[in-house]
Amino acid sequence: MLSWIHPHLSQSVDSGKGRQLQASQRIQKGEVLLIDPPYAIIPISSVDHNSLLCSNPECNTSVPLDTGSRCSNRCNADVIWCSDSCRSADKPRHVFECTWLAKYTNSLQSKWGEYNFGMLWLMVRILSIRHITNPQPNDINNTQNTPQSTFKSGWPAIDALCGTPETWSHSQVREWTVLVKKYLSSSALPHSMSNDAVLALICKEEANSFGLYPRETGVCPPPDPPVPRGEQFGAAVYPRASIANHSCCPNISHKPDKSARMIFTANRDISAGDECCITYFDMTQYVALKDRREHLQGLFRFKCRCARCIADEEEEQEQERETGKALYSDEGDGDVWDAFPGFD
Repeated sequence: MLSWIHPHLSQSVDSGKGRQLQASQRIQKGEVLLIDPPYAIIPISSVDHNSLLCSNPECNTSVPLDTGSRCSNRCNADVIWCSDSCRSADKPRHVFECTWLAKYTNSLQSKWGEYNFGMLWLMVRILSIRHITNPQPNDINNTQNTPQSTFKSGWPAIDALCGTPETWSHSQVREWTVLVKKYLSSSALPHSMSNDAVLALICKEEANSFGLYPRETGVCPPPDPPVPRGEQFGAAVYPRASIANHSCCPNISHKPDKSARMIFTANRDISAGDECCITYFDMTQYVALKDRREHLQGLFRFKCRCARCIADEEEEQEQERETGKALYSDEGDGDVWDAFPGFD
């Protein structure tokens, strides 16, 4: 699948945040900044979904449940292809995961829950892509559609993702260590990575994976009345989109297209030198400063210091000085967007 990077979108490094996306020249509202195919992707099934994603990583289109082509081994109910030709093209990769899915799907879901099963399946698909592409140590494989040589693709981009065991709590790392040993070791799957390397890869995947939703994430300011982004239908790891950092007043909205490529679009004019940020959550669900920070700390292990959070924090401190106590409520959040340039 084709990728694309805006000629004015560059990558830089911030001493506090690490890698970030930045506008090298002015970018206008509505311009597409990035089109990034997933490196690996899994479907998220639900009683409300009447379709699944094609398992061929070169396709990823939506397949109605009553159509499509299924695995002859019936390894997993969510494995489907849009056609026999897609199933045939995907055979080398699916062979890697088929026995694993047939053996572990039910026991993992019942013992460890849907989230951990989904995380492990996404890891298996990452490892399967790495296995069939057989990346070489010096294989940089940069994108062909942009002059920026700093944008890696393929396995080198996944390997360069930020995230280490030190990022996460000891209890979380211990749980992942158990899961790696039981379900992702080289005795369970035909890969050559050590358990420590697979654990490190989980730490990167969990810090950088995207949920896929039917509507845009990061429409800013949010519409009135708010429109949630909808129910998640997939999870994926993107080589380049993962570079984007979070802001509670993002200047980029993002949404997958019909092939699950992640599309970044400027939701306001972006000046040269400005960081290009997305939001990591549905802003219609987490509005108050306390809720936003608790959500980010719980899932991503950081405290947001974006312009909106600083403004909200200063407002709360002023209220605390006036009333003698901190007030955490949604009141006043509706006007916070007026403080940021580009919002009417």
